[in-house]
Amino acid sequence: MSGQSHGNEAPSEWIRHMLDMHAGAAVDAIDLASGFGRHAYLLTNKGLSVLAIDANPTVADELQATNIRFQQVDLELELWPLEGVEADVVVVSNYLYRPHLARVGDLVRVGGILIYETFGVGNEAFGKPSNPDFLLQDGELEICFASRFDTLAQFFGSVSEPKPAIRGRYCGRRRV
Repeated sequence: MSGQSHGNEAPSEWIRHMLDMHAGAAVDAIDLASGFGRHAYLLTNKGLSVLAIDANPTVADELQATNIRFQQVDLELELWPLEGVEADVVVVSNYLYRPHLARVGDLVRVGGILIYETFGVGNEAFGKPSNPDFLLQDGELEICFASRFDTLAQFFGSVSEPKPAIRGRYCGRRRV
């Protein structure tokens, strides 16, 4: 696998831009709900030690010949399954599970950054996902992480690339 696609998607340009702007001193990263690793490849190409986490066991086969470590984890267990796991950079793309949303911030070391991008309410006009359980509310990420993160960038609205959608985006640096 080349790392240039996830299905037919390249890594998010917004995530790439946030990494370029804010991850300068970072050493390691987590690609949470990584899928087949489009962002894990991006992170490792930037020189970071990367842990890709996903529930799909076939991801391990895809990443086997790389230096990307993989951990198969069901992120939707009743108890948070990643207690004590941390990195300088945490990337989440196209994933939302509200019962553990605030715990995602626990993965980021103090001084590290969280980069989160997923579909938002209104995306149902463009197709899937359309279930409100998987659609972010405007400002939801900023509110969720406000007590421990300084917001570096955030956006909620319509995008045309890589395809028309409603997206929510958040980048924050962890304070405490």
